[in-house]
Amino acid sequence: MKKGVKKKKRKLRKRREEKKKEKLSWRMQKRKKKEEILEEEEKKEKKEKLEEEEKEETEKEKETVVEVETESEREIEKEKEKVEVKTEEKKNSEKFEKEKTVEIEEASDEETKKLELSEEEKNTEAKAEKEHELLSAQRSREAMLGRMEKELIEEHNRELDEAIKQSKAVIEHNQSLIESLERMKNINERRLATLKVKGTPYTC
Repeated sequence: MKKGVKKKKRKLRKRREEKKKEKLSWRMQKRKKKEEILEEEEKKEKKEKLEEEEKEETEKEKETVVEVETESEREIEKEKEKVEVKTEEKKNSEKFEKEKTVEIEEASDEETKKLELSEEEKNTEAKAEKEHELLSAQRSREAMLGRMEKELIEEHNRELDEAIKQSKAVIEHNQSLIESLERMKNINERRLATLKVKGTPYTC
């Protein structure tokens, strides 16, 4: 009997434990599902927020692009105006320069005519002056060439004098050498004569 009761108690405990486990497992699953749902909602919110931010950024970029384009158009218009002003100024300047050039050319033509008339008058005087200049230049050149020739001749004469001195010195030296050699020869001849008289044979 006791054994049967114990078995029943064990079974009851087992069932209770299993039920507890089932309850815990169900709660855990429920909790997990809830967490998953919350996580999904958070992800969805984040995604929506990101999309909203991206939209805002895109709008801002579009606005910036529009502003930049507007500003660049303004700059282009300003540059066009500047170019037009410069072109107009250049045209006016060219017109003024042309008028000035025409005036200068007219004045130059008048001056040229005057110069041509005066040139004809001056031609004779200029020819005479040129001839005079050529003659004086020729004379000065001839004088310079004469001085140069004189200097060269004098220099050559100095060189010749030096060469003559050296030659005379060499001749004097050779003359004294000849005299010395002749004296030596005379001495030798006297000795030979003396030796012949004595009858002593002489060997060179």
